Amino acid sequence: MRKARIIVGANYGDEGKGTVVARYTKESEGDVLCVLTNGGAQRGHSIMTDSGSITYQHFGSGTYYGADSYYSSYFILNPLQFVKEYDSLLVKPKNIYRDPRCRWTTPYDMMANHIQEEILKRHASCCMGIWNTIKRFRKSTFAVSFDTFMRYDLPRKELYLKKVKTYYEGELDLGGWKDVWNSPGIVSHFLEDCYIMNDLTTCIRLSKMKHDNLIFEGGQGLLLGDCGINDPSRTPSVTGIQYACNLLEYFPDISISAHYVTRPYLTRHGDGYLDEEIGRKIISEGIQEDRCNHYNPGQGEFRYGKLDVMKLSERIKEDNQGRISDLYLEVTHCDEMDRLAEFKKEFDKVNTYDSPYI
Repeated sequence: MRKARIIVGANYGDEGKGTVVARYTKESEGDVLCVLTNGGAQRGHSIMTDSGSITYQHFGSGTYYGADSYYSSYFILNPLQFVKEYDSLLVKPKNIYRDPRCRWTTPYDMMANHIQEEILKRHASCCMGIWNTIKRFRKSTFAVSFDTFMRYDLPRKELYLKKVKTYYEGELDLGGWKDVWNSPGIVSHFLEDCYIMNDLTTCIRLSKMKHDNLIFEGGQGLLLGDCGINDPSRTPSVTGIQYACNLLEYFPDISISAHYVTRPYLTRHGDGYLDEEIGRKIISEGIQEDRCNHYNPGQGEFRYGKLDVMKLSERIKEDNQGRISDLYLEVTHCDEMDRLAEFKKEFDKVNTYDSPYI
């Protein structure tokens, strides 16, 4: 029987979802399709390989081990990041697919994101233009999928991008960004990347895919779930299993399991609430400085907090709502802090599923 695994971050992101996806890809029998379920290229899923550390943003974390990538209808495409990352990949996916309904980000969405964060003087965004893209697409003028945009002739493509540029100029103080914003090469460079992305991807509905293994790779974590507004503590995306469950409605004969990923402690980037924040060495002497998450201008410092196992269990149950009985808790970074006995003891109190939770 075909197998679908849904990989979900159980906290604030950075739990080790990429590591879990890579492991299941490597161990799977048959071909694997990594479905980028939600969010966009603001994700950063890192894996460790014989070639060193690799961080994926616009490709599935199973790419190194031969998985194909698929961009679901909930994923936001970013042609600039796609081309940049594709060119840098040590192992490129043999096949890349996208849903015909995908939204997509322009350079103006990204720059507007940067400008707004600078004005607010906060570190709460990767500055990939995700929230800006979502808000823009809510206006009928811009509600054009990437597939539709690529069918436009060149003058119509340029007119669309000019309208996006003008849209932001009506609400932003460009300040020191004026020269970059008005650079004559932005549109031509971006369109070149659009053509490359269009050529390298196949537009097809997920229901048509025939892979033996589907791995739904979620972005962010349950504690960052969508609250509907531009909140520095949250993300404009459903971070649990809902999107994957929606997509799997078209696969009646498939075995489904849900995998919630956590470290033995909490982490998060930048501004925003962090439950029980504390220094990493106070949590445990074994916790090392993270090799894949460092300070960056958009997200600020990488922060640490204590993890309440009972709260973790409660939010997993709230997200799952009994929809998937084959349920797993994937604990990463166990070499830094051994809490498996505690996890098992706490989850035994609340585990009502006939499945290996840990």
